[in-house]
Amino acid sequence: MTTRLAVVLVALVALGGCKSSESGSGVVHDAPDQRPGGEDRELYWYQRGADATKAIWAKFRLSDDVALVADGNGGIAPSYRFSTYAFDLLLDNVSTFWRKDLATEAVDAYFGDFSRVYPDRAANFRNGDVLRWAAACTRASLVTGKGMYLEEARKLYDALWLQQVDNTLGGGMWHRNDARNAKSASANLCAVIVALNLYHATQDVKYLLQGRKLYKWTAEHLFDKSTGAVCEGILVDGRYSTFAWTGDIGLFVGASMRLYRATGSAVYLANAKKAADRMVGAAGPGGIVRCAEYTEESISNGIALRHLAELARRPGCERYREFILANARAAWTSRRLSDGLNGPDWAKTPFATDDVLPPHAVSAAFLYFAASRACR
Repeated sequence: MTTRLAVVLVALVALGGCKSSESGSGVVHDAPDQRPGGEDRELYWYQRGADATKAIWAKFRLSDDVALVADGNGGIAPSYRFSTYAFDLLLDNVSTFWRKDLATEAVDAYFGDFSRVYPDRAANFRNGDVLRWAAACTRASLVTGKGMYLEEARKLYDALWLQQVDNTLGGGMWHRNDARNAKSASANLCAVIVALNLYHATQDVKYLLQGRKLYKWTAEHLFDKSTGAVCEGILVDGRYSTFAWTGDIGLFVGASMRLYRATGSAVYLANAKKAADRMVGAAGPGGIVRCAEYTEESISNGIALRHLAELARRPGCERYREFILANARAAWTSRRLSDGLNGPDWAKTPFATDDVLPPHAVSAAFLYFAASRACR
C-alpha cells in the first residue's frame, strides 16, 4: 500500500511533465533552462529549490509512514514550529510547476500527518507559530482549491484576534497566549500577513481593517522609519528588546507589500523599501546574509528573502533581486555535494563531518525558491 510519505517523495521527484497548478498555463517543463543567462530565470532556481527539498526529505524523514521531517531532536517528532516551516517548503515546491492533482495529494498527505501529531493546532503557546501554520494553510487553499484549508486559517486567526489583541501597550497582539509579558514583531506581522491573505481570499473587509490596525501598531512601536530597523518586541513594563532578527525585517517587508497591494497606499511601499535596505545593508561580505547563531533564526533568513522577493519584482527594485540572486548563487555553490545539504553559512560548504541541522538546510531551500520568485 502506498504510504503517505511515498506520495510526497514520488511527487518531489516527478518534476518533468508537471504543469503549473496556479497559473493554468499548461506549459510543460522538462529540464532546467541551459541557455545563456539561465541563472536569472524562474525555472532554474525553482529546480534548485526542488533538488534541495528532495535532499531534505530523503535525509530527515521520520519514517516511511509519516510525511513530516525531523528537526534534529534525536529522530523524535519535529517541533510544531519546524513542522510549519516544512509545510511551507512543501508548498513552495508544489505551488508553481506541479499538476494540481499531484499537488493536492501531497498537501493533503502533509496536512493529515501534521493534524495527527498536533490535533489541537491552536494549543501552541507561541501565537506567531500558530499564525505561521495559518498562513501556510491560506497558501494550501490556493494550491488545492479546498475551502477546508482556508477555514482552518480563518478559525485560528479569528480566535487569536479575539483573545490575544487588546489595548495594553497601545494595542497589538501578545507574543504568547500563556503569559502576557510581551508583544512581538513576529506575532503581529504574522497576524497581518494572515489577515491580508484572508482578505484576498474572502473580500471580507474586516480582515483588511484588522490587518491595518496590527500593522499600524507595529510600525509605530517596533519600526524605525529612519533606519528601517525592526525591533524584536516590547515588554509589558515598556522596555524594548533591541535585538533585530532578519526574519522580523522580512516579515515587515511581506506585511507591507500585502497592504500596499490591497490599498495602493505609497506609505506601505516606502516602508517595505526602507526595511529592505536595512536587510541588504546588514549583510556580510559579498552581500551574503550573515550566518545566524540560532537555528530558528537561520530558517527565518530564508523566509525573509522569500518576502523580499515580493518587492524585488517591482520596477526600480532590481537591487533587491540581485541581492537575492547573489545569496542563492553563493548557497548553491556551497552546498555539500555528498548529500546536497547547506549549512547555516550560505558562503561556506559544510565539512563531511559537520552535522547539518534541518533548519539550516530548509532555509537554503527557501532561498532558492525566493530566487525563483524574484525572477518571475
